[in-house]
Amino acid sequence: MLVACLILGGGTHSGFLADVILQFISLPLIWLAVVELRSAPTISYFKWPLAFVALVCALPLAQLIPLPASVWVLLPGHTVISATYAFLGEQLPARPLTLSRASTCLSFLSLLPPSAIFLGTLTLGYRQRCLLSIVVIVVGVVSVVLGLLQLAGGPNSGLRFYAVTNRTDAVGFFANRNHFAALLYTSMLLALYWIIETSITVSLSSGRRRFTSNVFLPFTCAGFAFCILLAGQLTARSRAGLLLAVVALLAGLAFSGVDRRAMQLGRRSVRTVIGVTAATIAFSLQFGLYRILDRFDHVMLDDSRIEILQNAISAAWAYMPFGSGLGTFVPVYQMFEKPSDIGVAFVNHAHNDLLEIWLETGLPGLILLAIYATWLVRRVIALWRWPFGLGETGEIDVGLARACSIVLLLLLTHSLVDYPLRTYAMAGVAAFASAVVVRPAEAEDKDENSLRQ
Repeated sequence: MLVACLILGGGTHSGFLADVILQFISLPLIWLAVVELRSAPTISYFKWPLAFVALVCALPLAQLIPLPASVWVLLPGHTVISATYAFLGEQLPARPLTLSRASTCLSFLSLLPPSAIFLGTLTLGYRQRCLLSIVVIVVGVVSVVLGLLQLAGGPNSGLRFYAVTNRTDAVGFFANRNHFAALLYTSMLLALYWIIETSITVSLSSGRRRFTSNVFLPFTCAGFAFCILLAGQLTARSRAGLLLAVVALLAGLAFSGVDRRAMQLGRRSVRTVIGVTAATIAFSLQFGLYRILDRFDHVMLDDSRIEILQNAISAAWAYMPFGSGLGTFVPVYQMFEKPSDIGVAFVNHAHNDLLEIWLETGLPGLILLAIYATWLVRRVIALWRWPFGLGETGEIDVGLARACSIVLLLLLTHSLVDYPLRTYAMAGVAAFASAVVVRPAEAEDKDENSLRQ
């Protein structure tokens, strides 16, 4: 399911055949995960994550419940439609809260693939979660190779899978270079985690065993993957992606700073990461420096972005406290767009997911976001203060959870200036990372057994 999302889920517009395929194949995984999680001890352990997923999925369904006309006309922002019925001389029928049933239905269906990945990952142990992180890295590397082939083929390359795309840049399996860059910096962070883990393994090995294939090969593969991903990040030319990639590199160095094994080995893993990073940047800049500087030559936040934010904020306040309905951003925004703002660009998103969720869901959506943010901050603090409060969890398991916590923070930061989580690909990565931050049930059982003994 994760691979399918990463390969087929690079578009941001609804209605693609790939969307239907992803939604359809997510159903068996959801069913299998629910059956697995229904076991008595497991469901009690995962009750809060499951309750949150249920609330998120219930939000669009609640917006589809028909309301009596007498109640509907009292909702903020709905006077335009009621005035239209009055002008036509027709009686207003019972209508749902959302302004567009079809758009909100599609929004509900779009929750199925990431929900399937989240629930499925919850059922896995640490070893299986580590394998899934390798899957993300491998797909990221394949995306970079595809992006280089797209550049070689030019703007009309047949390897560009979307009609509306950045035709002069590498986009991989995505339609947008910014979302391609999001996959690369998340994959880079996971690759850094594996570089540190494998370098520690190499350092702990002695003599000739250090260079055996089962010890040295994983380290080599992790370093090679990181080099490819970093080089791909430079070719994507996404300003937000490049800045967040720097943050990912710093976070990778922080992994070694809090890992007791790395500290005992004299921080060799830190020197390894710095060396690999410096060599890759020096090599890649020879080919892409001009293109990168050209991207940063433009203002990071131009006037059009400011106008979009201003109009979207006005619309969000107009539809408080219940919102206009999930998936209704485009028609609602157009009602608040001033004639002077209309240009050649079609505004399909607010380029700020917090603002767009506020507009479409109102107070309920903001409450759910606040709950998620509070939970994530608490988990990040607990993970980075390890070993306090994390029981028998091993260093390698905590390292992966730390990496995934930073992945989530990077994606949420990126969502303040873009909409990477509107793609199935990055929503799937975020769902996987959110599940990894939650300790597996097997780890909890292990801690309880050790306490009894």
